Amino acid sequence: MKDAEKHQERIGNLENNIKEKNEQLDILKTNFTNQCWDLKQKYDENFKEAFTGLRNNREKFMEKCLSEAENNNSELYTYEELNRRVESVFKNSRVKISPIPEIQFDSSLEELSIFQTKIIGKKDIDIARLISELNLSDWVQQGHRHMDGTDGICPFCQQELPGSFKEKLDEYFDETFTEQIQILNSSIEKYERDTIGFFEQYNFLITEDIPFINKEKITSLFEIVNSTYKENIQLLERKRNEPSRSIELNSITSYLEQIKSEVEQANVQISELNRVIDNIKEEKERLIKDIWRFIVEVNMSNYDNYMSNFGRENRALVGMKQDKAKQVGFKRKLEEEAIELQNQLTSVLPSINEINTLLKSFGFTNFQLAESDEQGNYKIVRENGEDANETLSEGEKTFIIFLYFYQLINGSNDQDKVNTARVVAIDDPISSLDSNILFMVSNLINNLKKKVRSNDTNFKQLIILTHIVYFHKEISFNKDYGSKKLNDETFWILRKTDNTSQITKYEENPIKNSYELLWKELKENPNSITTPNIMRRILENYFKFFGNIDVNKIIEEFPDEDKVVCNSLLSWANDGSHHVNDDLYIDSNQEQNIIYFEVFRKIFINSNHESHFNMMMGNIDSEAENNEANDEAKKEIQEALAQAAVGKE
Repeated sequence: MKDAEKHQERIGNLENNIKEKNEQLDILKTNFTNQCWDLKQKYDENFKEAFTGLRNNREKFMEKCLSEAENNNSELYTYEELNRRVESVFKNSRVKISPIPEIQFDSSLEELSIFQTKIIGKKDIDIARLISELNLSDWVQQGHRHMDGTDGICPFCQQELPGSFKEKLDEYFDETFTEQIQILNSSIEKYERDTIGFFEQYNFLITEDIPFINKEKITSLFEIVNSTYKENIQLLERKRNEPSRSIELNSITSYLEQIKSEVEQANVQISELNRVIDNIKEEKERLIKDIWRFIVEVNMSNYDNYMSNFGRENRALVGMKQDKAKQVGFKRKLEEEAIELQNQLTSVLPSINEINTLLKSFGFTNFQLAESDEQGNYKIVRENGEDANETLSEGEKTFIIFLYFYQLINGSNDQDKVNTARVVAIDDPISSLDSNILFMVSNLINNLKKKVRSNDTNFKQLIILTHIVYFHKEISFNKDYGSKKLNDETFWILRKTDNTSQITKYEENPIKNSYELLWKELKENPNSITTPNIMRRILENYFKFFGNIDVNKIIEEFPDEDKVVCNSLLSWANDGSHHVNDDLYIDSNQEQNIIYFEVFRKIFINSNHESHFNMMMGNIDSEAENNEANDEAKKEIQEALAQAAVGKE
C-alpha cells in the first residue's frame, strides 16, 4: 500500500493547494462584494424600490450585480432621468391628474395698425393746413367736442367764433375720423378685456399647487406680464386722448410663450404620469431594469477586474481538482487491487488462529477460540468443544480480552479502516491477572513498543496508563539505558490533591527499584561511609538475581594474584556494612574508597558483566576507553590493594 500512500500524499498536497486557492477566490469575492455594497449604499435612498429584497444582504446584492452585468441590455439612462422616473413611478400618488388648459392669447392685439395710425381730420379744408402746421389736431378735436352748447363762443379763449367755423370743424372731423376713433376705442377695449381675461383664466397657476409646474417661475412671468400690461394701458390712454399720436405697445408675447412652454412641459409629465398609472406594473418593471442597467455601468470597472482575476484563479483551481480526481482514481485502483488482502485482515479466522497460538505459547491449553455460528464473531470453547465462557476465571477473561484487543489493533472490523494510522492507548491491562500473566502481557506490550518504533506499521503512538509500579517497571525497563528515557519516550505522573489533578513531566523514568537506587547512590556519593554496604548489596543482589551465583565462588575462579585483592574488598565491605565506623578509630578514607571501587568494577569485568556495570554507572560511551586504561593500571592497583589487605589484617 506504499504506492497508495504516495498518491494519498499527493492528494493531501493538492487539497492544501485547493484550500489556498479557494481562500484566494473568497478574498476576491469579498472585495467585489464590498465594492457592490458601496454602490448600494450610495444609491439606496433614491433607488431603494429597485433594491427590494437585497438591501440587507451583501451576498445577494453582489450576485444580482453579476447577473445583471451578464443579462441586462436595456437602454442606458442618466441618473437624473432615472430619478425623475422614480418620482413618477414610485413616489407620486396613483390618482390621475387632469391636463392644464392650453395657454391662449391673441398676441396680434399688440400690433394693431390703429395704434400706430395718426388719426387726424380732413385735409382739404382751408383750416386743415393751419391745424396740421401747428400740430393742433388733438387740441382742436378736444375743443370740437365741447363746442355744442357754447352759443358760438370758443371753449378755449371764450371769444366769439366766426360764423362758419363750427361747420368747417365738423367737416374737418368727418366720418373717416370718427370711424378711426371708434376703431381705436374698440381695439383698446379688446386689448384690455383679453389681457384681463388671460389673468383671470390662468391665475390658478400661481394660486394653486399644480403638479410639475414651476410655480416660482410662473409667478415671476405673471408679474412681468402684469407690469408690461400696465405700461401698455398708459400708452393706449395717451393714444385715446391724442389720436394723432403713433404708439407701439411693449410686447408680452415672449413671456406668454414661456408660460405656455411651462404648461406644455407639465402636461407632458401629467400625460406620462397618467400613462404610468394605467400601466403601473409594466412601468415599475421597466424602471427597475433601467436602474440596474445604470448600476451595471457604474460598476463596470469593478466587474471587469473581478471577472478577470476570478477566471484566472478558478482555472488554476479546476486544474488542481482534475489532478486530484486523477490521484484519487489511481489510489482507488490500488486499494481495489488490495481488497482481497484487506479482507483477510478483517476476517476473524486469522485472528482466531493468532490468539490460539499465543494461548498455547503461554501455556493455556484448557480452552481456545473458535468461530461462532454468527459470522464474524468469536466463541470460547474447551478442548471437547463445550462452551467455556461461563467457567473462565476473571484473570483468564481479562487476558483473553487483552489478546483480542492486541489482535484488533493490528487489523480492523471495518475494511476501510485496515490501513488507517492509529494511536493505541492501554489503561492498566493487568487487573485481576496473576504474576505469570502479568509477564505475558508485559512481553506483548514490549513487542507493541517495537512496532510503534518501526516505520513499516500503522502504529504512530503508544500511551500506557497504570498505577501498578511493578507493571510500570516491566514495560519501561531498558537494559541499555537504565532509567534514562529514549528520545521518543516521555514519562508523566498524575496526582490528585484536594480534588485538583496535577500532571508532572520527568526527564527520566521516575519509578526506580531499590537495586537502581543502590547504583545511583554509589555513582553520586562514592566516598560515603555507606559505600561498603552499597557494594555488598549490589554484588549479592545482582549475582544472586542473575543466576544464584555466590560472589565467593566468582572470586575462587580469579587468578591467584587477584584473589587477594577481591578478598580484601569483601572483608572491607563486610566490615563497613555490619559495623558503625567510629570517628575516634577510623574515618572514611577517600583514597581507600577509590581503590576498592576499582576492585568492585573488576569483579564485573572478570565475570563478563562489564556491560551491566557500565550501564548502571552511565559509562556506556566510555567502555572502550576504560578497557585500555585497565590494562595499564592493572599492576599498580594490584600492588596497592595487596598493601591495603596487609594493613587491614
